[in-house]
Amino acid sequence: MSFHSDLAYGAEKEELVLKRVQRKYPEAYRVDGYFKEWDIYIPEKKIGIEVKSDRMSHKTGNVAIEYSYGGEPSGIQATKATWWVYVTNKRLYWITPKRIKECIKDNELNPQPFAPIGEDIKPKSLYLIREKIFRDYTSRSERLGWQRLM
Repeated sequence: MSFHSDLAYGAEKEELVLKRVQRKYPEAYRVDGYFKEWDIYIPEKKIGIEVKSDRMSHKTGNVAIEYSYGGEPSGIQATKATWWVYVTNKRLYWITPKRIKECIKDNELNPQPFAPIGEDIKPKSLYLIREKIFRDYTSRSERLGWQRLM
């Protein structure tokens, strides 16, 4: 996996979420380019959605929530999105940042440091949350069919 393949994978998952959102909010759109606050904007509600995807969660059993990148606040610490949608290999979870923070606090989790890998040039810190625990904090969970992952 490389930065470019991860970027393409993330864009594919953003498109999957956007199509679901547009069923109810047809004016919703993906934000072009890098935008730290969110990935999808819903003009009808004036809210943003952050889409996170994790190819490894089915192997690790964890959901990874970024806390900092290069020593700067990022991820859950910097989000302005109203909703996060976390996409794993088999599920799509809808959760608010407030509920993510409650999960972290309730389970007394600490961010774990990760050294740069490959094209990722800065260290980052992530919360690793067991998917079974994370699921209990979500507002909605959808099972993804295998054909949607191809």
